Amino acid sequence: MVYRRVLVPLDGSELAERAIPYAKTIAKTKGSELILFTVSIASVEQLDRPMKAYLELNVKELQSQGIKASTAIAYGSVADEIVSFADKSKIDLVIISTHGYSGIKRWVLGSVARKVLYGTCAHVLLIKSKAPKAPQVEFKKVLLPLDGSPFSETPIPSVEELLKGTEAEIVLTVISEPPLVPSYGDRPINPTWERHQATLWAEMQKQASEYLERLEDKIEKRGVKVKSQVIPGELGKVAENIMQVAQKENVNLIAMATHGRTGANRWVYGSVANRIVEQSLQPVLLIRPSKPEEPST
Repeated sequence: MVYRRVLVPLDGSELAERAIPYAKTIAKTKGSELILFTVSIASVEQLDRPMKAYLELNVKELQSQGIKASTAIAYGSVADEIVSFADKSKIDLVIISTHGYSGIKRWVLGSVARKVLYGTCAHVLLIKSKAPKAPQVEFKKVLLPLDGSPFSETPIPSVEELLKGTEAEIVLTVISEPPLVPSYGDRPINPTWERHQATLWAEMQKQASEYLERLEDKIEKRGVKVKSQVIPGELGKVAENIMQVAQKENVNLIAMATHGRTGANRWVYGSVANRIVEQSLQPVLLIRPSKPEEPST
């Protein structure tokens, strides 16, 4: 996907403004149009005037850097209006900070970001509030976790498009979890099960390596730098293992498909993505391959 139109929801707070440097980077490299957007509770000109002036000030600064930018304001429920505007205005990407209260109107950014993620068909880039403030950002290295399924490969074209023409690198990673060993009480049914497990795990890692090599070859042919790795991980700790890789590789972005139970290891993608969004310091690009629906509670 080409990010032609990028929506940046703001509420006047420094927390929400952490999305701006990321929007600037994408706009400069991809020629995107940035739309600085806010939601007001009541349509009262006297109350709107300071916020409009704030948005216009930010737009002028962006325009002075050669970035195409404009403002928009809506009235009503914050998350609903962001989703509605994104859909009606054919927004390709929403960049929003997450976690905590912010701004005069005190948007609950964690709640807003979650509702936007589940409500819009646009891609959503979540910027972590607990990460150090960055006046300027670069996407030098992007982590793309995979589980061997077509679903997990959904972000590849978008990440390729984002990085094309730059020196940035995609890091393809498969977390290889050990197969379960049948047991009886505290003792194995048969001591050979341990040898069988080791053989099976080695075969799984070999297949994962071959799978990544095929993807790596395809991506390289499309002119994007890429490397791949199979990481042995602890059983049931996919999200934790992904975050460890992100820290070790010092990546600038984690890109993931968001929902579905997929692949040989049957990741519960909603749970994995949610945990990474909650706990990682890196921004997370979340991509839904189909029309989203709010999950039942």
